[in-house]
Amino acid sequence: MMKQLLRIALCAVIANGTAPAGLYIRHASAQASGTEAPGAQAYNSEQIDALLAPIALYPDALLASVLMASTFPLQVVSAGRWIEDPAHKSLSGEELSKAIEPQTWDPSVKSLVPFPSVLALLNSNLDWTQQLGYAFADQQAAVMNSVQRLRVQAQAAGNLKTTEQQTVRVEKETIIIEPAQPTVVYVPSYNPTAVYGNWPYPTYPPVYLPPPPGYVFGSALVGGMAFAAGAAVVGSLWGWATPSWGGGNVNVNVNRYNNINGNRAKINSNVWQPNRPGGRPAGLARPPGGPVGAPARAGGLPANAVGRSNVNVPATAVNRPARPGAAQGTTANRPGGASVGQASTNRRGGNAPASLGAGARQPQQQRSATPRQPSAFTGMDNGRQAAQNGARGNQSRAASQVNRQGRSNAGRAAGGGARSGGGPRRGR
Repeated sequence: MMKQLLRIALCAVIANGTAPAGLYIRHASAQASGTEAPGAQAYNSEQIDALLAPIALYPDALLASVLMASTFPLQVVSAGRWIEDPAHKSLSGEELSKAIEPQTWDPSVKSLVPFPSVLALLNSNLDWTQQLGYAFADQQAAVMNSVQRLRVQAQAAGNLKTTEQQTVRVEKETIIIEPAQPTVVYVPSYNPTAVYGNWPYPTYPPVYLPPPPGYVFGSALVGGMAFAAGAAVVGSLWGWATPSWGGGNVNVNVNRYNNINGNRAKINSNVWQPNRPGGRPAGLARPPGGPVGAPARAGGLPANAVGRSNVNVPATAVNRPARPGAAQGTTANRPGGASVGQASTNRRGGNAPASLGAGARQPQQQRSATPRQPSAFTGMDNGRQAAQNGARGNQSRAASQVNRQGRSNAGRAAGGGARSGGGPRRGR
């Protein structure tokens, strides 16, 4: 029965390009809870971190638009070409907003038009854009968690801080990035291999997207950040979507979204959801090829994940078994050795103290006159030693018998039984 229902649902998708309401609602609830879409091939944490590395330090509102727009790669290409048209390059402000109203692009794509450098970045790296969109459509919670861990990593490396272009603040362990001026947005550019410090995944290095041709971000790309010239905010296109860090998704202002989305279907939920049957971007029935390769499923977050400090166990925290004769709770020194965590100064052949001079031999450690206390392992080898001693005794007795027998035979052979060195035996 279940197989028949699935076949009917798939036929409806193929015929009409839409999914039955029940199927879509079920997927939407899965997305809202941050779980994977049914049947999705998921990227592991290392791959997602590598994908998010180039944009995780964008201002929150700009980051949300980039994530949503990446699920519409064909529209990104169209918008990138539109803005490069000389007739459109000079447009700005509300004049630009009105010029793009007839376009059928998603509001997230339209909101990137005031940032041509960002559109060019997405457009010139389509393999990365498609993988990013696939990951965000199916693994929203994992993507949002990755952004926060990457920000923690960059902040710990000293490369994420408040500047003249941006404000960085922490709210309940969540790092928020906002424009320093509410009407101007500076797009950061940075080298992920430098800004995040030591990258823990040699198999999946961070994706580096150099500035697109024609857009100069600055010269400080080796370490830290560089910022492009400030872009004036277009009020109707800015700030209608923000990350919901606690919910693992993006919050959408429904009314503003619908105003921008004049030529598309209206929405009634403030939680962004992929508007494609199955949750994936258009034309991506399977994971696209790109810089992080095919999805590599892994269980849980690795111990050395970005944003997490490795656990270092000091030597003093490890209790070694006490040697016989040592006080309880302590470790006894080896003869000529040193205790744990201390340099050896009394081991023969080791480094001699300076007072002894070069080439001087250290005195051997005096053995303690105190008899050793029997331990729980005392006597374990007594049986084996006894057997060995017994075997050696048998071998000694056998050798002695052979020697005596040899001497006796030698005496009889000399003189036909006469005594050695004597004459003929006298009769009685």
